[in-house]
Amino acid sequence: MKKSLITLALTATMGAVLAQSPALASAVPASVPTAAPTNLGVNAQAVNPYAGTAKWRLMSTASDVDGDGTIDGIWIRRKSANVCSVRVTRGPGQGATKDLYSSFGNPCVFHGDAPFDTVRGSEISVLTGLGAHTQWHSIVTWRDGRLVLERAPRNPRWTVDSTVMMQEGIRRTRNAAGEIRLAHTAVTRGATSRWSGVRSVYAYKGGTWVVTAKKSVAMTQAQASAISGWHVKFLPRFER
Repeated sequence: MKKSLITLALTATMGAVLAQSPALASAVPASVPTAAPTNLGVNAQAVNPYAGTAKWRLMSTASDVDGDGTIDGIWIRRKSANVCSVRVTRGPGQGATKDLYSSFGNPCVFHGDAPFDTVRGSEISVLTGLGAHTQWHSIVTWRDGRLVLERAPRNPRWTVDSTVMMQEGIRRTRNAAGEIRLAHTAVTRGATSRWSGVRSVYAYKGGTWVVTAKKSVAMTQAQASAISGWHVKFLPRFER
């Protein structure tokens, strides 16, 4: 196990160095051939969150995106003013690319990757919208040899927020039966220090997230502050 962890650490370090090479950065990625043990540990932290460049940048070589037990390369580049491209490389000549629409400042920033739904493999989170304080994230996943957008219920993107008047967050959890659920909570501050809003619970069914429960919630300032941002293992709470 110690040897495997060292191997993964060296691989990620080499990926970071290579990503800053002008020759490699300007090329379209073809493969990341390094293999990982079947008990691969996920490391979703970005190597370096490049934004606003037309060159492909290697963001991670430490996660299994397609769920086959080997590590994959995650790349990102700005294709145009409002299109952000993500590419996953699996081996020699193997890979897939997904174009994402960006708005509200048109960011193109790798947020991280982590197991998100019930399907084996990690999903990729990309910041594709940034307001004064609101963050919009596009989630990309591997399905049948392609990268596809994993939509939030009723919206193509996922939103988190934190201000003096509003808190919004997403938490990955499990229900009493051990099934994966996402809890999306959005609350606003009233005339007093009390906060109120709605908590919705999502389940992954038939390849999509659906709302299975919804209820009104009320909470204190401390409780409201605690719910904001991403609460998914391996994903940063907010894009830095």
